[in-house]
Amino acid sequence: MSIDDLFAGGEERPVRKSRWRWVTGALLAGLGTGLVYVLLRIEELTASVPVLFVSFLALVVLRRVVASVGVPGRAERPPRHVVRGEEPGTYNFTGGDGLRRAVGRWERVLNWSTEDAARFQRLTVPALRELADERLRQRHGVTIASDQRRARELLGDRLWTLLTAPPKRAPKPRQFASLVTRLEEL
Repeated sequence: MSIDDLFAGGEERPVRKSRWRWVTGALLAGLGTGLVYVLLRIEELTASVPVLFVSFLALVVLRRVVASVGVPGRAERPPRHVVRGEEPGTYNFTGGDGLRRAVGRWERVLNWSTEDAARFQRLTVPALRELADERLRQRHGVTIASDQRRARELLGDRLWTLLTAPPKRAPKPRQFASLVTRLEEL
């Protein structure tokens, strides 16, 4: 899992370009122009109708641009039929930030892995190894492949064994938590 996976945003929403959007925008701008013009005339003030119309049209366009860029809201909950047991990547949040989705993916992978050692070996160990390599590279200037002796020293025997020798079974949650804590301490 790369840093891009962690912070990737949601899928981009397709922008619908249709004449009706422009027509409704122009109608809204015309309605606003008419309303403001009438109110100004009641107060015995004058204003240029084209300037009012262009101003309202600019407001409508600005509102649509801001809405299309929009800040993502909270991650939507998955449908009830989406449960544990699916392969990674099928559980999809449509909103929210990438970090929340990444944490959710990790949680699912770890839940699956406690039940199936082969899945733990196939999914979790490579991701942990990649994280350990990145942590070693950033903080100590080595990787598991470049300097195995130093990497083993830094990781400790239990974490080194987990990352380099395939385990026969997935570690218990408490053991796994201590290994992750060790990884975080690097």
